[in-house]
Amino acid sequence: MKTSHLSRYLSSAVLKATLASLVVILGLDLTFTIIDSLGDISSQYRFVDVLLYMGMRLPERLYLFFPIAVLIGTLVGLGGLAATSELTVMRASGLSIPRLISLAMRPIAGLLIVLMIFSEVFMFNTIQFAETWRWEKMNGQEASAHNVTQDLWLRDEHNFIRINVARDDGILLGITVYQLDDQWDLIRMITAPKATLDDQQQWRLQKAHDLVLSDDKIISHDLDQATLSLPVAPEFIALQAYDPPDLSAPTLWRYAHYLDEKGLDSGYYWLAFWRKTLLPITIFSVVLLGASFTFGSMRSIPASTRIFHGIVIGLLLKFAQDLLGPATLLWGFTPALSVLLPSGLCILWALHLIRRAG
Repeated sequence: MKTSHLSRYLSSAVLKATLASLVVILGLDLTFTIIDSLGDISSQYRFVDVLLYMGMRLPERLYLFFPIAVLIGTLVGLGGLAATSELTVMRASGLSIPRLISLAMRPIAGLLIVLMIFSEVFMFNTIQFAETWRWEKMNGQEASAHNVTQDLWLRDEHNFIRINVARDDGILLGITVYQLDDQWDLIRMITAPKATLDDQQQWRLQKAHDLVLSDDKIISHDLDQATLSLPVAPEFIALQAYDPPDLSAPTLWRYAHYLDEKGLDSGYYWLAFWRKTLLPITIFSVVLLGASFTFGSMRSIPASTRIFHGIVIGLLLKFAQDLLGPATLLWGFTPALSVLLPSGLCILWALHLIRRAG
């Protein structure tokens, strides 16, 4: 068999095993998610709507489980070839272990590129559309044509601001500002049904009502001209409704820098940013580790055992990153370490196994 044929054969085996692993993992996740959503089913939000909603969120789940599926796919794909001595034949034909590993990474790299492009370009809008569609189905009414953030709380020093609805066209609805003193007692409350963004990028309150509280009296009056100062720039207000992992890497970069400039906590946004941008390193480490097992003591064990090892190692890697993320923020280290340390250990372990295998 020619080298080019061997290359395609090996890449095909890894690709098929990885895709099969993704299908199985996503199928299990879909099943458990549907069971968890049965309590939401009503005459308006039917079982078929649950399935459609799960389908809309499928790319997000695929992104989440991709590293584990890659590890299992590499173990099963290369492990199957090792069990039938086909890897031995390939090595005898002149393909070195690094060359075999690079061939295994080819299809994974293609999948990763497609996944990252989709994540950065389409995933945020897909999540937004899915949540809006689900809200419309569950409430039996049409949502606003604008993207909205609901029930938003912001803090600006001693002021706590509640916004019922923040629209992306520069309109806030249902604003309440609670002003506290140094002892954290309520001393003033401003309410307004609506606020609009003017040309100077200031929020103008409409029909605002001011309530001043003191020890012996309460003063109430209307405000004809009032502005609202928010601790977040207008273009970032809508982001408050979403978890940091749902945002794209460029958005996370801009917003994290903005929070740093304002002296606000940006740790979880930097953590999500580094997890997204360093995903190729994570994938490289799990592929290298999975491939290293097939050249060592695991090459002759059953496929079910390899799958079990892949699940255990994949979960350990994910748990390590999840635990190290908050830990790095607590200890003041860069969040990138929560990704680089587990991946680096996987790479070192893999290189050790490959060196032992010769």
